[in-house]
Amino acid sequence: MRRSRSNLVIKEHNPWKVFFWVTFAMVLVVVGVTMTFDLGYDTGYDEGDTEGSLTKSQVLRYQEMKKRTDQRIDALKGQIKKFRTEVARLESLNRIDGHAYKKIKSTLSTLRVSNQNLREEIQFYRNIVSPNKSYSGLRIHSFKIDQGAKRRLYHYRLILVQIHGLKDRHRNISGVVRVSVLGKRVDGSKRVINLRDIVSPVEDSDMKFSLKYYKSFEGSLKLPDGFAPVSVRVQVIPNRRTRGGRRSVEKKVQWPI
Repeated sequence: MRRSRSNLVIKEHNPWKVFFWVTFAMVLVVVGVTMTFDLGYDTGYDEGDTEGSLTKSQVLRYQEMKKRTDQRIDALKGQIKKFRTEVARLESLNRIDGHAYKKIKSTLSTLRVSNQNLREEIQFYRNIVSPNKSYSGLRIHSFKIDQGAKRRLYHYRLILVQIHGLKDRHRNISGVVRVSVLGKRVDGSKRVINLRDIVSPVEDSDMKFSLKYYKSFEGSLKLPDGFAPVSVRVQVIPNRRTRGGRRSVEKKVQWPI
């Protein structure tokens, strides 16, 4: 099946060209008025003259000149008004196009993230349904930390999986998860903080789990002031009663910058 592709073309409007023509038109108005008065002075007419000191033909010529000048000024004023309207329209289109572009860009970014998440989910379930023959047991599938909405507040998500070998019995396994944040104090000395002491709300004990195939944990944590995180250590310890030969697993991940 062939997929059709649509190309997004974003045209760039340039309202500054219109501003140029507006300015040019205004200059024409000034030049036109100036030329009118200059012509009047060149023919010997000034404000001190009266119609009685001019011939009839001069009066008619001045009146005709004034009429044409007034008409030209009115026409140029009309052009200026049109140019200003066009500038406003183009500026509006620029705002609309910019908003549409940002919206499309955000949508594409969201789709890419969703696509990546779907790929990871598919691979995740494939590992459980069609496990690798060379490995079985508990596994830390992922541990992620994202910046929260407030200062020094973070969101974490941990996913555990149990891979069953081809001849293994698919049974539940339980135990505890211990998560520690390793970092430094202001003076440079090392410090280790247990997740249960900084989660919201604070927990009295380590995270407990019971799973057959997978289990996820997520929540929020807040780092204390004066503490710079470096890495996170995750330990998964199965109970002796249910582990059936399953070993403890540990994973260390760098703190996201």
